[in-house]
This record gives sequence, C-alpha cells and structure tokens, in this order.
Amino acid sequence: MIGNPIEQSKSPIIHQHFAEQFEIELEYNKILATEHNFKTIVTDFFRTGGTGMNVTAPFKELAFQLAHSVSNRAKKAHAVNTLYWVDGQLFGDTTDGQGLVNDLTHLDIPITDKKVLLIGAGGAAKGAVASLLAAKPKQLIVANRTVSKAEAIQQEFDNRLLACDFGSIPDDCDVVINSTSCSLTNDTPDIEPSLLSSIQYSYDMSYKSQVTSFNQWLKDISGAKVSDGLGMLVEQAAESFNIWHNKMPDTQKIRTLLRD
Repeated sequence: MIGNPIEQSKSPIIHQHFAEQFEIELEYNKILATEHNFKTIVTDFFRTGGTGMNVTAPFKELAFQLAHSVSNRAKKAHAVNTLYWVDGQLFGDTTDGQGLVNDLTHLDIPITDKKVLLIGAGGAAKGAVASLLAAKPKQLIVANRTVSKAEAIQQEFDNRLLACDFGSIPDDCDVVINSTSCSLTNDTPDIEPSLLSSIQYSYDMSYKSQVTSFNQWLKDISGAKVSDGLGMLVEQAAESFNIWHNKMPDTQKIRTLLRD
C-alpha cells in the first residue's frame, strides 16, 4: 500500500486477515511516498516481482495516469486505488465506490430516493460517484470549495448530478458524505452550518478511534446519525483482494475486530 500519510493505515491487518481465510501466503506492506518519487516506487515495485498495490491519498489520480489500462469505473473516476500486474502490463481499478456503497448498505444508511450531498471533488469523490448514482438517489449533489472541480465531475457523468460550491448547497439534503481529508487535521469544511440542518445521516470517509471532527460537527448541527470510513476501508479492501486473488473474503469478523 502506498500513500502519504500511511502510518495510520489498517490495510495490512485487513489483508492478512483475508489471506488467512483462504490460507494464502501474503506479504502486504506500507510504503510512504511523495509526489516526486511515486512513479519510481510503483514502477520498481512491479518490476521486482510485486503483483498488487493499493493506492491511497493523495496519489489516486497519479496512479490512474501511470496505469497502462484501467477499468471503466476507474476511467469515469479518473482515479485508481488498486493496481495489479498481468503479462507485463500495469492495470488500474477503483474499488472505493463499491466499498462505500457496500458499507452504507451494511450500516442501513439509505441512498435510494434520498438527497445525497458529497463534499469534495478529489480522487475519493470521483471514485464514489458511479456507485452512488447506481444506488438511485433522488439527487446527488457534489459540493466543492472550487466549483469547477465539481463541475468537471458533473460533465463526466453527463449532468446526472448537481455541482455547486460550498455557498450554494441545497438546505434539504438527507445524507452527507465527506470525501475530503479535513478530519485528518481535526478540521471542518467552510460551509454555513444552517445548510446542513436537515442532514439525518453523516458519513465521513476518514476514520479515527474517536468521532471524527466532521462527524462531531454534523452531530452538533443536526443530531445526525454518524459513521466513519473504517467499514468502507474493509469493504474496498475486500473488492481489491478479489481482484488480485479471485476470491471474495468475508468482512464481518475483521470489521468487529478493528472496532474493538
């Protein structure tokens, strides 16, 4: 797994648990990278026998550019979180969106026929949009500080969603999903709280042992039921594991272990 920061990642524990389910011998390590050495590290990893790699923030768009071939969902997202090497070719996919929707389903957070607000327009947001749209929300709104980035996603998905800046968020959304990294620095987005007063469910893609700063903010604003992204991490990891090994692991036990 490659990213920056990386030390907090639970992915090695998750993948070792999955491997044990199928008695697969697996070496899964964390690699700290920078924008300058990312390409070299990835290339060297696969040239020296590496078979699969997960990519986390802030390198998902760089991984998309580096892959020789990408899945349709990665093409839509312009982001890759799963790399694998087959016959001398580097393939890229994104399992973030499916992992998110699988976790929302597990948590009984409704998406179908709901107004869903997705905050942020980076690689994590792009990776989530296709799967969120497939869940048939009443409306999907992508809000970003720089509206042009949200509008680029809107165009990529043929205007099937609404793009806006933080000041233009509709005030009647049901579910909010935070794809920004604000909680990693205990921050919150620069959004007028009254615009979020109707939120019933808040989902933060970041995860911490305590309530994330974003989720605490939503609890204070609207009394929303809050969930963090630990389950998404597990579910997208299961999707990646299946890509590499053609085996879908059970996720329930590791979800419980990580919470404890």
